[in-house]
Amino acid sequence: MTTLRRVLKLRTVVSTSAGMALATSCYLAGLQVATILVGELAWISILVAGFFCLLSSMCFSELTSLYPTAAGIKLFIQQAFNEKAAIAIGMFYVILGISMVGAESYLLSSVLSGSFTIFGTEVDRLFWLVIFILFVGYINYRGIFITGMVQDILTYVMIGFLVAVSIYTFSVKDIAFGAALQSSKFSLENIFTAAGVGVFLFVGFEWVTPLAEETTDYRLIGRGMLLAIGLLSVTYSLFVVAMYAGLTEEQMLAGTPIPHILFAGNMFGPAGVGLFVLMSVLASVTSFNAGLLNTSRFAYAMARDNVLPRVFSKLHPDHATPWVAILGLVVFAIALSLLIFFTGQYMFIIMMAAALECVIYVVMALCVIRLRKKFPDSERSFKIPFGPAIPVITIVIFSGLAIGLFADASRDYAGKVLFQNWWVAVVMALFAGLTTAYTLLVVPVFKKKAAERSGQRVRRRPGRS
Repeated sequence: MTTLRRVLKLRTVVSTSAGMALATSCYLAGLQVATILVGELAWISILVAGFFCLLSSMCFSELTSLYPTAAGIKLFIQQAFNEKAAIAIGMFYVILGISMVGAESYLLSSVLSGSFTIFGTEVDRLFWLVIFILFVGYINYRGIFITGMVQDILTYVMIGFLVAVSIYTFSVKDIAFGAALQSSKFSLENIFTAAGVGVFLFVGFEWVTPLAEETTDYRLIGRGMLLAIGLLSVTYSLFVVAMYAGLTEEQMLAGTPIPHILFAGNMFGPAGVGLFVLMSVLASVTSFNAGLLNTSRFAYAMARDNVLPRVFSKLHPDHATPWVAILGLVVFAIALSLLIFFTGQYMFIIMMAAALECVIYVVMALCVIRLRKKFPDSERSFKIPFGPAIPVITIVIFSGLAIGLFADASRDYAGKVLFQNWWVAVVMALFAGLTTAYTLLVVPVFKKKAAERSGQRVRRRPGRS
């Protein structure tokens, strides 16, 4: 029987945890943080967001030490509460989480179609959108070792590149920290509002938890998340401030979806644009590769538990990859990307992803508290110190950030309202309703069929009646 292979080491755990957040869409989110606060001081909100995510990662680390499985979040919720809640929330998380691919592929296709003309702007954008997703799907199909190796190379090259570019920018640009401190926009309220959006810069760091069955030691998951958040905090704190300093007022007012490309042109000329286009490709591949790597394992585990059709639990006999789950997610990602392509609502997806992260972090903190009460004597290789204090703080912080995000409006640099964020809450509520209906109406059918198959196998055994 083919099983998942335990080959991943700490290096790949860190690169996978950090990789999903190293996305082209994060440059736009970073500029949004700089817009809410004061550009030169955006690093404050980014570090605050990183600290908040660090608290949440401790919750994921304790939960993974209890249940090191590909089922990850679903099993955490199931053990803490019940299976129906776990299925509904797990499906909700996967569907909305993979929707980030829509924004990512749209932005990458915008970068490439604006740099190279093959058929025409719109056709080129559609072409690159599909090719990007198919390429990453193929890498994942080929096997976890190849996928992990690609992830390592892309992630660490990206981090080194962004840090080097930032340091160079600081050496040639005057960063007016003093004037920024005197700005009316520099307030505690704006720091935390920007931190709410800044959570998106760390989006998906926890998606490494489903890889627990493929690491050489499941305890690497917790360590890897902590290191990844540290790397992302430093990298984005430097680059967002550098990018803001390298853009002109007119460029920011234009509301461009590719600020990093304009920044590259300003700082390094045509050669810099070409290099940043390449880095955009690497960023998008890194992000989607990490996302598909993890969500496919989560879908595989849910099919194994008869929550999704059983076919999604099939592993490739040679590559030991959940190839049907990968194929299904690739098709789903293309459909979502086409939706973004025709509507252009990439910023809506970014805000929804930030809100989703806040919601799931609250749920995980609740799971930690609940499981400590239900199974106080269960062995945990990692336990959050200071009793329930950190999980409770996590609940309060991310609940507040989610409420603040929903109550606000998304604006461009000029202050023009793009949309009211309560629409994000409405769409998320609709998805939650759909996953709940699926849990109550469809999953029981799969469970019943699985029980019937099991009963037939028992009756067919020799010597049994």
